[in-house]
Amino acid sequence: MRRGRTAQTTPDEGQLRINDYWSRWAGQYEAHQADRRRAEGEDEIWGKVWGPALPDPPARVLDVGTGTGAAAFRVAALGHQVLGIDLAEGMLEQARRKAGTHGNPRFAKGDAAEPPFGDGMFDALTARYVLWTLRDPQIALEHWLRVLRRGGVLVAVDSLWFPTGLDGHGADGRLSAREADFRRAYRGQREALPLAEAASISAFAERIEAAGFADVTVEELPGLLEQDLRYGVAPGHRAQMQYLIRAVRPLS
Repeated sequence: MRRGRTAQTTPDEGQLRINDYWSRWAGQYEAHQADRRRAEGEDEIWGKVWGPALPDPPARVLDVGTGTGAAAFRVAALGHQVLGIDLAEGMLEQARRKAGTHGNPRFAKGDAAEPPFGDGMFDALTARYVLWTLRDPQIALEHWLRVLRRGGVLVAVDSLWFPTGLDGHGADGRLSAREADFRRAYRGQREALPLAEAASISAFAERIEAAGFADVTVEELPGLLEQDLRYGVAPGHRAQMQYLIRAVRPLS
């Protein structure tokens, strides 16, 4: 791992525009998440996604790009100690409101691409729908490797969200206000987000392996697809196969 490399410490205009987008739509995003939490079988399916892939509880888990805490709350419910970080203040407000006075999970402002923590502080790192958003995935993944203890695990859930291009979001010609705002926020970001338009999930696995992770595995998640087909997806998206990607920080 090339520890000398760092991501850009101060977010540039493009990153700030993206952060602002997610903050503006945090309420609507959380409303959809709340609807799905009430869906029959939702908690059970996500428990089967996270549970077997993570270490035995209680583990110290960092949830990067936590958003409104969807993964953080479910992983905490499995018995783990979870810290969720995000740069979008609006998302963090929603997560903290749900957490109330409970001490687990906890939430803090932090950059998923460069987590502000020391080496080996966590037993596991979770990333739900985050890999595609990374502006320099190689550097970010090296930081994820760094904050994990030796033998610690990365557990990510993601998909091929925009294989026809970021401008394809809402491409049926009937853009909602949120879809139009998404286009504005992500305009000009194609080259900065190399995984956003990936055509194969192997592109994700290859980046993870190149960052120094070992035992990289990819698993289809048909149960999540069935839930999406039955209960619907977030505005501007379509039901599609999602994948569980698991990798380990080598012991040496």
